Amino acid sequence: MKHALIALLIATFALPAWSQEAPPVRIVGGYVTGKGYMDMDGLEKKAYLMGLFEGMFLAPAFGAPEISEKWLLDCTNKVGLNDFRSYMFQYILKREELHDNQNPLKAYRAIKALCAENGFAPPKP
Repeated sequence: MKHALIALLIATFALPAWSQEAPPVRIVGGYVTGKGYMDMDGLEKKAYLMGLFEGMFLAPAFGAPEISEKWLLDCTNKVGLNDFRSYMFQYILKREELHDNQNPLKAYRAIKALCAENGFAPPKP
């Protein structure tokens, strides 16, 4: 009887949770247009930016030229992800030519500009 009561309690609370559908998740297959970025929700924007940062830090492992990433590391330690998310949105919004542009350099330029505003700049070649 005791085991049946425990099973009934577990089923009462667990079944409603299993029946709820998870919200749809969009998986980005690479770089997006400026409009695509602006259409993402806040969490998607954060995930997209985290992927960009990871790519920048890992690029030398895939043959990109070795450059000092200290400026980017220092910048990301000071500037929060929400700040990058908001800045990127405004950066793209103010530049109509980026709305249909899928080139990842738009993101790099926005990140570089925000870091420069906070006193961090990449080394000159």
